[in-house]
Amino acid sequence: MLKGKGLQKGVVIVLVSLAVLGLAVPVGALETRSGEIIVVPEGSVQGPLFTTGNDVVVNGDVDGDVFAAGQTVTVNGRINGDLLAAARTVRLNGQVSGNVRCAAQDVEINGNVGLSLTAAGDQIRQLEGSRVGQDALVFGRYMTLSGEVGRQYLGSGETIRINGQVGGDTHLWGVKELNLGPLAAIGGSLFYRSPAQAEVVPGARVSGATNWERLEQEVKKTPPIHQFNWPGALAWFAAGSLAWGVLSLLFPGIWSHLSRTVQHSPGPVLGWGLLLLLVTPLAVLLLLVTVIGIPLSLTLLAAYAVLLYAAKIIIGDAIGRFLAGRFGWEGRVHSIFPFLIGFAGLMLLTSIPVIGTLLSIVVASMAIGSVFLAVYRWRQRPLPAAIE
Repeated sequence: MLKGKGLQKGVVIVLVSLAVLGLAVPVGALETRSGEIIVVPEGSVQGPLFTTGNDVVVNGDVDGDVFAAGQTVTVNGRINGDLLAAARTVRLNGQVSGNVRCAAQDVEINGNVGLSLTAAGDQIRQLEGSRVGQDALVFGRYMTLSGEVGRQYLGSGETIRINGQVGGDTHLWGVKELNLGPLAAIGGSLFYRSPAQAEVVPGARVSGATNWERLEQEVKKTPPIHQFNWPGALAWFAAGSLAWGVLSLLFPGIWSHLSRTVQHSPGPVLGWGLLLLLVTPLAVLLLLVTVIGIPLSLTLLAAYAVLLYAAKIIIGDAIGRFLAGRFGWEGRVHSIFPFLIGFAGLMLLTSIPVIGTLLSIVVASMAIGSVFLAVYRWRQRPLPAAIE
């Protein structure tokens, strides 16, 4: 049995903060679904709804917020609340009465957003017939607006094409290529920073002023050879090994429990971890706004920082235990030796430029997700019957 009460409190704090984001919906109304393929069928679902899996499809009508994570997240129904999604592909074909916040490689808006849209990704497309009631804040490489935005269109990207309607101003803080199509209609002013003037085809309209600020193109320089910080790495390796040993003494079985969670449920672990990695900072900011929520926000921030610090330790131990089982080391060597191998290998891989950054995000998500699912499943176990 996992005895990490301090760990339990940290995850409980995360759940409480998510409940705050869900407008303080009673715990009994919370709906959680996870698996490889999750399909929410047509019909009414009481929210908030938490879903994670490789493919998540929401066909029903959810009365409350929806938190979704996976490879593909598709919403075909109606959400009477906010949508918060993290995936490789996010598609909104239905309606969201509140806000949509998403991070994905490919974001496609083919429905209606009642309030505002915040999206970050490689490609962000708002298709013809879609509508965002208030503001759209978008950051990506290729972005297309063919639908309608009620107020402001804000963001930056490499290539941006506007061929729809914007009720207010359009602010683009940085864009390499800007194109206004024949159906573009900006109700306010257009402000953009770019190396070149926008391409405006006949038929495009800007009701207010157009302000172009020339953005000088950066001269590409040969990047310096990446130097590995051996003293810092050795110090971090020693600190991580010490932390692993101390926790092994204080909470026997904690590492094996987290390792089993990672190995048995890698998909849900990654999905929940990525969702919590994105949601927790937002929860901290929201709690800081209220006076009564300041102590909780500080506690949540501390738990979040501890998990980020321990991420490589947690996943390094899981890798070590996987190798021990794979090569028959179990029972022959002390568990610290596989951990040292997994931890050291993970540190070297995450030091690689660019790839290491992406891997660090995956590692942090897996660590947070493993803690969340381990504590959640532990709390779901029935209590042993009382001995008379």
